[in-house]
Amino acid sequence: MGIELSAGELLHHFRDYLRHCVALMATAVLVLLSCALKGDVALIGALSYKVLTVKNNPSPQDPAPKPRPYLEPLLPDYLQLPDEYGLTDLLFYVGVGVASSQLIYQLLCGAIQLFYYTLQRGNPETWKCQPNRFLTRSNEWHEIVVGTLNMTLAGSMSGFLTCWILNGNYTSVYFVIGDYGHAYYFLSFIWLFLWFEASAYYSHRLLHTPWLYKTVHKHHHRYHSPTPYSVIAMSPFEMMFYQIFFVAPLFTVPIHASVYVAIELYIFYFGLVDHSGVKMTSWLPWQPDSMFHDDHHKFFHCNFGFNARLFDWLHGTYHKANRTYGEEVFGGYGKPVCVLVCTCLIAVSRL
Repeated sequence: MGIELSAGELLHHFRDYLRHCVALMATAVLVLLSCALKGDVALIGALSYKVLTVKNNPSPQDPAPKPRPYLEPLLPDYLQLPDEYGLTDLLFYVGVGVASSQLIYQLLCGAIQLFYYTLQRGNPETWKCQPNRFLTRSNEWHEIVVGTLNMTLAGSMSGFLTCWILNGNYTSVYFVIGDYGHAYYFLSFIWLFLWFEASAYYSHRLLHTPWLYKTVHKHHHRYHSPTPYSVIAMSPFEMMFYQIFFVAPLFTVPIHASVYVAIELYIFYFGLVDHSGVKMTSWLPWQPDSMFHDDHHKFFHCNFGFNARLFDWLHGTYHKANRTYGEEVFGGYGKPVCVLVCTCLIAVSRL
């Protein structure tokens, strides 16, 4: 016997289906656009372009060809650097890097800010990681200004790398899977992910040592309840420090461009999710939900990883309910609750 549904039930199921479709489309758009959150939208575009256009790549044993542009010069001669620099159209690529990154950064963060922090501000318990805590107005503007300035710097760096690659200069990135075989290609996804995660964990934890935290990283932790704009709102020194680890594989080990692009998009997407302040989960078993990094901002010196709990688990630096944390409790392990109680009692006894 068939199941009969009323018009109201059919409408209800259709709305659920439509809601799921919109959610999937929104997620896809976020993944594609979130590359701008570190200013690398132009670089990712350049690598993708070369994957689609380079058909025959010299084998690794062949001598490197003489650098040459992959595109005809776009700017007049008086805006070009001398040919020996191998940076044809540098100003154009830097401009594209900055403009595209800024546009996507402002639109994407602004949309999330509007949808959650403005339209749903009255019911934060349904969506916010820290429902009883919002940034002050001054800190909201501070993260927007600092994030915008850092995006200009990151977009400029992305534009330079884009120009370097499209002018045929040295890079360890390759564009034909057969150059190193399919096994190496698929294993590259794993080691590149682990490289990014390990470098992020250890560099992040280094920035949580007392001197570096108070001098450099504390600027990022003024946003106790982060929003999307805070993903790149940090000291310029810190941002460039992280960028070194992201750029290093482009010049040190053979990596297929599609692998680099895929992992970067993945990492930048979840970087946005982690700093959104919005409760979001992941169907990937190794990927923490957004509460993991939000707790890092809430409790300061714990949960140093970004895209996996692996290194926090190995070192015991994940947040524990039976420990107490604070901005002056360094090390990543917190303090036993009994130590805090004893400290308070001693302080009171001395009054």
